Amino acid sequence: MEFLLNFAGCFTTPLVVVIIVTTGGWIFYSKTAGAKKHRQKKQAGLKDLRNRGITAPATVISAKNGIVNSSSGERLMYMTLEVEVQPDGRSKFVNTFKDWLPVGRNFVSWGDRPEEVGKKIWVTYNPNDVTEMLFEHHDKDRKYYLGYPAFAKLEKQNIVIRRTGEEAIATILEVEDLELVHSYHKEMKSVLRLKLEVTPKAGEPFQAEAQNTFMNAGLHKYTVGKKITVKFNPQDKTQVALI
Repeated sequence: MEFLLNFAGCFTTPLVVVIIVTTGGWIFYSKTAGAKKHRQKKQAGLKDLRNRGITAPATVISAKNGIVNSSSGERLMYMTLEVEVQPDGRSKFVNTFKDWLPVGRNFVSWGDRPEEVGKKIWVTYNPNDVTEMLFEHHDKDRKYYLGYPAFAKLEKQNIVIRRTGEEAIATILEVEDLELVHSYHKEMKSVLRLKLEVTPKAGEPFQAEAQNTFMNAGLHKYTVGKKITVKFNPQDKTQVALI
């Protein structure tokens, strides 16, 4: 009998390990797949609602904490929000809805969320049924959401210029922060517009502008008067990219 118990024990431990690993893997997969499915569903829902809805500013009256998901790399909380919506040319109204919102690293898991009260956000809603409402973004990030798509398109052009353009030295004449970084990443990086005087290896100097993402730790290298290396499109000298 003791032999049989020992023999069975040889299989029990590996079996338990397999069950634990399998269960853990399934939970991780479900959470990741669930978050991805939610993002896809929300994007589809936003696109549909934008086509027939109204996007307007709103002020948070009250907020309650909910579950948190950080599997996408960004910490999101499923909040319950009571908001006063202020649509342009229409009467203000109050509505309560639930949606996923980005949150900081410190938060309380349950109960009221007083730190959200008074915040300005943007929502999209169905004018025929205001209970159908989705969170768009915080007002402080509006410039990012409106302007970043154009910058992303320019970045694709810059990739081509870096590969095929002519190299030159440029002097920085002006620097402007375009504020096209999400508030979640503002401590780490910035998107700047640089006005440059470009001196090609052959030909006359010319002025142009370039936009680029910079890590904040290295911004001291990109101040007025500094010299940097760039590439430009010889067929269109307005197209300049930093390298």
